[in-house]
Amino acid sequence: MEKEELDYVLVPIGVLALLGYHLWLLYRVVMHPSTTVIGINSMNRRLWVQFVMQDPAKYGVLAVQSLRNNIMASTLLASTAITLSSIIAIIMTHSNSATMGGIRGGALILGNKTQLGLSVKCLAILVCFLLAFFLNLQSIRYYSHGTILINVPFNQLPASGSLPPGPGTKYVANVLNRGSYFWSLGLRALYFSLPLFLWVFGPIPMLACCLVLVSVLYFLDVYSKYDTDSNDTDGENGTCSKQELDYVLVPIGVLALLGYHLWLLYRVVMHPSTTVIGINSMNRRLWVHFVMQDPAKYGVLAVQSLRNNIMASTLLGSMAIMLSSIIAVIMTNSNSATMGGIRGGALILGNTTQLGLSVKCLAILVCFLLAFFLNLQSIRYYSHGSILINVPFNQLPTSGILLRGPGTKYVVNVLNRGSYFWSLGLRALYFSLPLFLWVFGPIPMLACCLVLVSVLYFLDVYSKYDTDSNDTDGENGTCSVNA
Repeated sequence: MEKEELDYVLVPIGVLALLGYHLWLLYRVVMHPSTTVIGINSMNRRLWVQFVMQDPAKYGVLAVQSLRNNIMASTLLASTAITLSSIIAIIMTHSNSATMGGIRGGALILGNKTQLGLSVKCLAILVCFLLAFFLNLQSIRYYSHGTILINVPFNQLPASGSLPPGPGTKYVANVLNRGSYFWSLGLRALYFSLPLFLWVFGPIPMLACCLVLVSVLYFLDVYSKYDTDSNDTDGENGTCSKQELDYVLVPIGVLALLGYHLWLLYRVVMHPSTTVIGINSMNRRLWVHFVMQDPAKYGVLAVQSLRNNIMASTLLGSMAIMLSSIIAVIMTNSNSATMGGIRGGALILGNTTQLGLSVKCLAILVCFLLAFFLNLQSIRYYSHGSILINVPFNQLPTSGILLRGPGTKYVVNVLNRGSYFWSLGLRALYFSLPLFLWVFGPIPMLACCLVLVSVLYFLDVYSKYDTDSNDTDGENGTCSVNA
């Protein structure tokens, strides 16, 4: 495995961070609009439309000039996007130019530097620019319609008219809000292009840009002091408190861990010789074949070896159920001094309510119980294997129920399943660490997730196994650049 594999780990984490933040922002805009800049602008725009349309003869020119400013802003972004799209297209058609060659040959650039990889990066940037152009084009369309609609005197129409005053005003407000929403989406598409541009110089700058961009956008999109005297349902006095950090940072950390383990699962299945789990599985298969050639000679060695695995699983299982009991006791004593001290911590950002703390403890409890169950299954398979490995399959007659080949393969599968369950149980304990730090706030939890992904990458990946063999994973058994 080479440095090119960093793209498969860091880039999805960055993309998921941006997508997770914008899904959370969408939820806030829909459910709690008065805590977001987009929602506040939408509500004020609706009031502005009702005010202007009371007297189109008096405020008509003001409305048209205001909308012209919005059209100019959308035109600028659309022109910029289509210009940058043309430049990217020219760069892609001249893939052998000195610029592209310099990027591919950069010694300080980690990640995939192949021609295909660079083409994918340029294509992603091009898609962002074209999407920004299309969205701003739609924004111009709605604003253009609004310049005429806002001067229609709905309040002067007769009551028998086809357009009553209420629905007409609401329709104009919806048209202008749609124009603003498309403009915001076009601007987000340009925001997305920035980390993709830095991806050309490697996945590390791309990930760093994504995390910085999420932090900056959070402070640009969230506004907590709007209408503080109203009876808003968003919170006490309508404010958006620091508790909202949980809804942004925690999903990013969880998605980072899940994304890494999905990638690891792919590597274990498709390229086992580049992962510690896959290498152990292959060596375990060879060990079973070796031991079962002469059970009378190697039987004690096999049983003692499996006993060590059972002891390891027993240790993890006992630890998990003991920690589960402790967490359960803490949850049942929710009013204890420990829980009160955590909820009242001045340095703890995020949700410190009773419900929030209960959710955190429940998540930790689920991890410990899952670890106990998985290690229990591991002990089960290792216990079966300690007997099966001493069955003399090679001494059975050919007419026996279990022939030599299938019998040996079955024992290998049993032991590998025991190892897989042990690894999953260990991962469940790994997952409990950031959840434990979540009790002290979402920032330590996110930091722990990112550090954990980095540490696990170096613990799970092994690139020097069987370098002289003709492995299908790549040349000389290594994971190739294009894997």
